[in-house]
Amino acid sequence: MALSLGLARCSAEVPQSAGNEPRAGATAAAGDAGGGASPVGGSTPSGTAGSGGGTGSTESGGTETGGSGIGGGGTTASGAGGMPAGSAGADSVAGAPAGGANGSCGSNAIVCEDFEQYPTASAPGGGWTPALRGDGKIVVDATRAFSGKQSLHVSGKMAKDHANISRPIQTTSPTAYVRFMYYGTSYPASAGVHTRLARIGTTEAASGDPYTSYSLASYNGTAIEKVNSIYLRDTGTKLNDPKLLNRWACLEFAVDMSGGAGKVKVQIWVDGQELKLSAAGSSSHGMTTASWDPIALEVFMLGLDGYQDDAQLADFWIDDLSITPQRVGCKAAP
Repeated sequence: MALSLGLARCSAEVPQSAGNEPRAGATAAAGDAGGGASPVGGSTPSGTAGSGGGTGSTESGGTETGGSGIGGGGTTASGAGGMPAGSAGADSVAGAPAGGANGSCGSNAIVCEDFEQYPTASAPGGGWTPALRGDGKIVVDATRAFSGKQSLHVSGKMAKDHANISRPIQTTSPTAYVRFMYYGTSYPASAGVHTRLARIGTTEAASGDPYTSYSLASYNGTAIEKVNSIYLRDTGTKLNDPKLLNRWACLEFAVDMSGGAGKVKVQIWVDGQELKLSAAGSSSHGMTTASWDPIALEVFMLGLDGYQDDAQLADFWIDDLSITPQRVGCKAAP
């Protein structure tokens, strides 16, 4: 399904105001400069990711400049969806649920979660750690579910509220494919409002320090950023698009580090359709292209995480989450 809204001008990016990263003491800027990065299909080593929690660090932004367009899927080794297949040695996190996505996570899933095993009205356990601020809420509920009877409900306002969950992960794979079902009834304006829906990275990811994680972000479009460098994004696809609200949508993103230093590749899919990503951002941190180096994948973070104030309530549900070395793709509702 093609999602199409008006094209946001990269050169008119609203600078980020001082915001609220989940952990105290770190200052990060989300500016980036246009450049010549490309979507996944390439390769990169795997990294470690960090745990979430806390409040207090800030993000300052730079002025964005438009970047060069980047093609969708190139030719690559045999992995699903045009990406090289990940190494088979990925280890599942101890205690990670075996369910999720109708059992479609595969035998070597890094995380497979359907939120069915937890009590409602509270944040999930089983290795997940919540981080909350203000009126932000992140709880398991039975209001709606893509499969089974339960899903994860997240709500709050940017940027005064914060609500996410994180968990440590373990993998030796140079590729990570993140897939989850998303049901949004309301989401902040994408233009000029920087949010991060999911992050995967080092144990310092929650600090917001530069180059500690890759995030699926919303900032004048749907993007992947290497916190905190330039963005690779599709300005015509936004989480507040009416075509994406009030229904279950399948969101996927991939990080491929098998190419090594300077050659990390990324991809995003919405309902199985790969987005066309272009580079944009500011060079305020000395980053002028998306020639990203690999980082360790040690932590995964998910939820409400934003940096500019927005009166619009974020209210969404997540179900059937998987993180896998190879792409598993979207599944039809049971």
